[in-house]
Amino acid sequence: MTEFREKRILVTGASSGIGRACVLQLLSSGAHVFVVGRNGAALATLGLPSNQIYVADLTDEAGVKAIVVRLKSEPGSLDGCVLAAGIHTFRPLILETYVDIRRPWETNTQSCLGFLAHLLKARLLARGGSVVLFSSAAARKAGAGAVSYASSKGAIESATYALALELASQRIRVNAVSAGIVRTPMSEGFMSKLTAEQRASLEARHPMGLGEPDDVAGPVLFLLSNAARWVTGVVLPVDGGYSIA
Repeated sequence: MTEFREKRILVTGASSGIGRACVLQLLSSGAHVFVVGRNGAALATLGLPSNQIYVADLTDEAGVKAIVVRLKSEPGSLDGCVLAAGIHTFRPLILETYVDIRRPWETNTQSCLGFLAHLLKARLLARGGSVVLFSSAAARKAGAGAVSYASSKGAIESATYALALELASQRIRVNAVSAGIVRTPMSEGFMSKLTAEQRASLEARHPMGLGEPDDVAGPVLFLLSNAARWVTGVVLPVDGGYSIA
């Protein structure tokens, strides 16, 4: 996708997993990428200049404001934004405290939308740009133990529809990817809590098998690209058939 040459794209959650895969594909396509993540050492291995690396926890609004100030000092606006930062929690609601319930909401929903709000206030997103959010197949096909996580991702889907209309006048497209189980450090943490039988059952519910980060990064790049210029307000399942099985 040579059309990304000279395009300026910001990716959060770039330290590992799907976010990192998106960064690598964008770089190979010629994009000028700004990366945000909590693991500075992992971000450094991407080989980007220091002005394109932002080490921050997006649940900290002061840190978000500092990122925006730095971005404003860079020439040009952002042509795209991939908000991939997130966490997975897995626990029956009866065992959760207020703090447990708040945690996925703060990371998956509040920090995502709050960061985007600051980018919009600073007019950092170019007219005609593209925003890609991250839902999860769990938002619609969740199981026991996923109440807090699934609800935080369901909120992202609702936000996708509303934001697509809100930003249409600026020709900014807003879409979301709803991924199934992808082999990442985060999913391995979740899967390690399952019995061998539970793990095999979950894998069997993905007709095309479990995914790899690059399997999701490709559709993300499509949503960022001009090929999707008439696509907005869509939650795209990228789940190996999990949502229809």
